[in-house]
Amino acid sequence: MDPFAQIARMGRGVNITGYDPLWNDFEKARFKERHFQRIHEGGFQTVRVNLQAFGHMNAENQLDPAWLKTLDWVVKNALANNLTVILDEHDYELCAEDTARCSSRLLAFWQQVAPRYQDAPASVLFEILNEPNGKLTPPVWNALLSQCLAVIRQTNPTRNVVIGRRSGTVCRRSAVWNCRPKTGTSS
Repeated sequence: MDPFAQIARMGRGVNITGYDPLWNDFEKARFKERHFQRIHEGGFQTVRVNLQAFGHMNAENQLDPAWLKTLDWVVKNALANNLTVILDEHDYELCAEDTARCSSRLLAFWQQVAPRYQDAPASVLFEILNEPNGKLTPPVWNALLSQCLAVIRQTNPTRNVVIGRRSGTVCRRSAVWNCRPKTGTSS
């Protein structure tokens, strides 16, 4: 799908499920199936699913099957209510502090999630990482996002991907997004 057409279709959006207990215990969910319809009826066209997946990985960086089942439920119900879905890996705080741990987990996340949704409609987008900052300097972030994008492209060669710019930077488009610190900032 043309990215500009997709942006136009995305319209109004809302973040969902980020801190909901459903990720640890589906029976304790505050977010219910009926909420997808209410979001759509409320005039929203897009949901951004805030995923703090790193806490649901084992020592080998494998995602918990129950967590993945919950993610499938979210995607299925959002799509059933004609909502565009952005799957947003949201562990930006860990990534700001420990780039080595972030890199291994973020790559493992996309190695598992990208193939899982390779047959999803184009209305499912991937956001590589929310608000890269801290020790994810522009050169470090550019290298990591390039690696993640390569992983995603193995199974999703045409899916639109959201790439957040590093906080405190300006970006220009070339073959890859290249970001540098804003003039006059200490970032």
